[in-house]
Amino acid sequence: MSQLDKIVAAYRIATQYPALISARILDCSKASVNVHSVWVQRVLERQAKTRFRQTVFSDYKTYTLTSPPTDITNELISAHSKSSKYFCVVREIESGKDIKQYLEVWANCSLVKNYDLSALDVHGKIYADAEFGTLEWSPDETKIVYIAEKKVPKSEPFYKQKSKASADKDGVDNSDTVPGKEYDWSQDWGEQLVGKITPVLVVCDIKTDTIDVLSNIPNDVNPAAATWTPDGKGVVAIGYTTTPRKLGLIYCTNRPSHVFSLTLSGQYNVLNSNSEQLSVKTPRFNLNGTKLVWLERLAGGPHHSCFKLMSCNWSTKEITTVVDFDTKILQINDEQLPFYGLYNQGIPSRSWLNDDKTIVLSTPQGGSIHTFAIDTESKDIHYLPITKPFHESVSVLDVCNDVLVCYKSSLNKPGQLFAIKILSTFEAYDFTNISINEISPSHCLPNSDNFVVEHGYNLYNKPTTIFYGPKNSNCPLIIWPHGGPHSSSLDSFIAQAAFFIQIGFAVLFINYRGSTGLGKDYVESLLGNIGDADVKDVYNAVQSNPMWSNRKLVLFGGSHGGFLVTQLSGQYPSEFKAVCALNPVTDLITMFGTTDIPEWDITEGGYNYSEVDSLANSKDVLMKLADCSPCKNVHKVQAPTLLLLGEKDLRVPASQGLAYYHLLKKHGVTTRLLMYNDCHPLSTVAADMDSSINTALWFKKFTSDDSE
Repeated sequence: MSQLDKIVAAYRIATQYPALISARILDCSKASVNVHSVWVQRVLERQAKTRFRQTVFSDYKTYTLTSPPTDITNELISAHSKSSKYFCVVREIESGKDIKQYLEVWANCSLVKNYDLSALDVHGKIYADAEFGTLEWSPDETKIVYIAEKKVPKSEPFYKQKSKASADKDGVDNSDTVPGKEYDWSQDWGEQLVGKITPVLVVCDIKTDTIDVLSNIPNDVNPAAATWTPDGKGVVAIGYTTTPRKLGLIYCTNRPSHVFSLTLSGQYNVLNSNSEQLSVKTPRFNLNGTKLVWLERLAGGPHHSCFKLMSCNWSTKEITTVVDFDTKILQINDEQLPFYGLYNQGIPSRSWLNDDKTIVLSTPQGGSIHTFAIDTESKDIHYLPITKPFHESVSVLDVCNDVLVCYKSSLNKPGQLFAIKILSTFEAYDFTNISINEISPSHCLPNSDNFVVEHGYNLYNKPTTIFYGPKNSNCPLIIWPHGGPHSSSLDSFIAQAAFFIQIGFAVLFINYRGSTGLGKDYVESLLGNIGDADVKDVYNAVQSNPMWSNRKLVLFGGSHGGFLVTQLSGQYPSEFKAVCALNPVTDLITMFGTTDIPEWDITEGGYNYSEVDSLANSKDVLMKLADCSPCKNVHKVQAPTLLLLGEKDLRVPASQGLAYYHLLKKHGVTTRLLMYNDCHPLSTVAADMDSSINTALWFKKFTSDDSE
């Protein structure tokens, strides 16, 4: 078998495992549980992804598949009613050149309602993305709330010759057609939210078969993530402020927003008014509707950082802080465990234990995802020992009757679903004694016993490095800094990392200063220091261990990770054999005027975006951005550099990589550029396969003995 055939075979193996989208407990008792789950899987032969649904039954010892996997690729979003009597689906169907949307209601094993939303023409397309997407049944199971694009009047040229038949008709109402508005530009929410301009809250009443857009939301507020109030007479939602402008929303938890309530009759009320601008996420009611909780931080600043967990007494509207920003020490049996704060960007729709005061959620912590039970009254935080601290990742997806459904994975093991029973006495829950039961197949990578995942405290006495690779091997090492910069590398399954390991590489992930999951101060310490502190952290982490630094080293990273690998190859030109940068930031000055997140440049440079109108009037800012940019050191680069770009990328436009490519060519550096019909993450099946295999071939070529 040729080297290329082996690499392609390894890619097929690493990408064959389905990944979980969602899971819900349909019913459960002390003796058994039924779980419905939705998965996504790549189909390389079709160059596409397929989504499927399945249901399992478990007696907490073994599990049985009760329905075969069913393809639901054309389902946009779906929701069960509280009693599970009803199930609604938004389905997309191709109709000629158009894609039509239908709202389906299922009950008693049949389709009982089907609304042709395109024909009804009450609103535009329904949103199903993670930022705005909403589909929820009212408590009495008679209504469905969702979010869709606002209907806009049709437009036509100022002069358009009409057919004689229409001209002869008397009394024809053309009031919904506005001349001369065809080319009006409206700002959307940016990268991966293209065309999402003006979301509206919509309620479908299945008793009266009416669909109505809720009114009285201010014009400069865009609703998102709505949930019904306990009495079913209104909704609670997030309101994103759109003035003075929209800034790209995906991956950004710092956008000005508030929690509001809106009755069906149109009474609008802001719940968390504050003298300071705030940013909020996922409001959730407890089981009996007496408390509303949400995640909250100050608006502005780094794109992602530590959240507070807030609680609102729904009767008095008194708001208290349950979990603050500060790092805590949790006592677990005879050991102490640092708790670095909350960095989860959402809370499961159902997340409360039966005592109705304890909420279960998962959050990144030092290179892993840990799951915690938080008492909203005593404010005690309990670690759930589903896995060893700072090893693997466990995320809770649903909670019902003191049973959790969790998804666990690690770099060396694909994800698996578990049902977890929280045991209790009459006095309290025993969070140290939990029952863990698998409810989906356990998958293993080939020769997984030959590989090791090691968490290290190589920087600042914090869990900041994750090494993944063959045991007792001196194989080439891929240095892989994450993007963001305010995100983190986690010990969870990454198909691309597994692919690299399978073909003879090791990988080192570094949570440098600015990473989340290690304290609010750690996140904010990078502001004003990008291109310096983060670069040094990555380099110093590698140098801290001779078992790493003495290998052949290559660099791989995307977005801010691409920024870092191009910085490293310029600042330490003789250290690395090859570089692969995916949609890298290379010039912060030109990035400012072309990205959907212009405030990123200013904030990371250490300045206040609200005080900077243009770089032409801000000499200090201009010079700082120039000094931070990888293109500053491009003349020093020696390592052959592969650039992977998405022509639809609005976050880091392809012009960043193109300009860097031309500079590399100018200075005689071996380079290649691949341009994909994709956006920022290059996550389509075609782009991922081609870019991953080309990266592997690039690294193989320049780490082989022949390349020396």
